[in-house]
Amino acid sequence: MKYLFTHAHLIVDGEREFFDASLLVEDERILEVYDSSDVFLSDVKTIDLKGLIVMPGSFDTHTHGINNINFDNAPIEEMDKASYLFAKEGTTSFIPSISYDCSLEEYVERSGFYNEYTGKYCRFQGFHIEGPFLSKKHLGVADPDKLLLPDMNMVGSILNTTDKLKQMTVAIELEGSKELCAYLKENDVRVMAGHSDALESDIDENVSGFTHLFNAMRGLHHRDRTLVNAAFTNRYYCELIADGNHVDRGVLELVIHNIDRNRIVLVSDSSTARGLPDGEYEFISKKCTKKGTKFISHDGHYAGSVVSINDEMKVLKELGASYKDLLLYSSLNAFRLYGLDKEYGTIEKDKYADFIIMDDNLNIKLVYVQGKFIKGE
Repeated sequence: MKYLFTHAHLIVDGEREFFDASLLVEDERILEVYDSSDVFLSDVKTIDLKGLIVMPGSFDTHTHGINNINFDNAPIEEMDKASYLFAKEGTTSFIPSISYDCSLEEYVERSGFYNEYTGKYCRFQGFHIEGPFLSKKHLGVADPDKLLLPDMNMVGSILNTTDKLKQMTVAIELEGSKELCAYLKENDVRVMAGHSDALESDIDENVSGFTHLFNAMRGLHHRDRTLVNAAFTNRYYCELIADGNHVDRGVLELVIHNIDRNRIVLVSDSSTARGLPDGEYEFISKKCTKKGTKFISHDGHYAGSVVSINDEMKVLKELGASYKDLLLYSSLNAFRLYGLDKEYGTIEKDKYADFIIMDDNLNIKLVYVQGKFIKGE
């Protein structure tokens, strides 16, 4: 069916914004974008948006779960439920993450599962493994006994099972990491440095960027050139958890004013406690407490977030980010990182019609993805 959306505040891409525009879609594709609402078409269902914002849906490239659904082991029915919950919150594509708590057998089994999985609502774009080749100096909630030095045979076993592995987090200073990162890049897997004590000098051409910048890595320093220092050179993609907790709001403001807007990639890094009431939960074998927008392990570490990309967009809007900036942070930059920007990430003719409709405060009213309407809150 064809839909014509009129009187839309259309955020087209990182540079263009139409304040009274129209959008024609049919099923999964955008047929036409008009910079005016003076459009009249027959045999088309017309929807007057009355000035609401239309923006591409978010692409969450790092998330461990939602509503007690763990992407390490969730069966197909729970994955489909998570897919719906993500779409309902404005995330129209996702890359679920397997945690650093798994054995080789579990990584291989889960890789086989994801090789066959297709997102029912939110689009599945592959999966991410966070570990197990991580630094024991920057554990997060990891069990140090389960962290390993880079193992080519182990990764080979995973890659022999799937072509859907799209990202791996690696502590790039570890022995054997150079060879591993080159092997991953050869197999079209993005290497993100994280849970790492590395310096900028450890980065090579096989590294695309940084897993949850500032968190679980050596911090900004005025003598050592760390990964955080390297982020400000604007050569690498920077995952950012912008819930206002993982990174202080003042530092978030520093980031959006000093790191290239084309390099910032919002991720939720959400835990299984996202969508659940405040209380005590277990995540990655650790006891954790959820209170408001914080989720902290009993030994004092943030255990992933409990927010959506849409929640993070609201935080950054309060700090001065424009709607066009937010499109880049929440959608287009991630699609560029994974080489998917020809099909996704902007509101343009012939691209997939995966978009969110919001008010000026970024409250979601409707989500359109895979040719279906999904209600917002």
